[in-house]
Amino acid sequence: MLEASGFDFRNRYPQKLLLKLAKMYEVDRETVGKTAYNMSLDLYRTFAPLKQTTPTMAIACLELSGRVLESHIEDLEVGKGYKKWKTTRAEVMGRRNIPDDNCLSLG
Repeated sequence: MLEASGFDFRNRYPQKLLLKLAKMYEVDRETVGKTAYNMSLDLYRTFAPLKQTTPTMAIACLELSGRVLESHIEDLEVGKGYKKWKTTRAEVMGRRNIPDDNCLSLG
């Protein structure tokens, strides 16, 4: 039924893009890179892949791992390069306004 109504089930994995972003922003692969990669694998235990685009998830994982490990990625945190990946700071921070989002609330 969802497919018939136009729901897109295709999803690209963020891991490949995450590695590309880690190289682009020159992060430490052994700490920040591995942590971000593990976070990207854990995304599939949430609804994030249904709500966000692949670039948004990859950027969010990379930024979050940098913050957790106190290795801030300034260019990423100010949104440098977001336009290239067709995402916004609001989407990365999880403040994306989806018109039908109310149907997902339980209360």
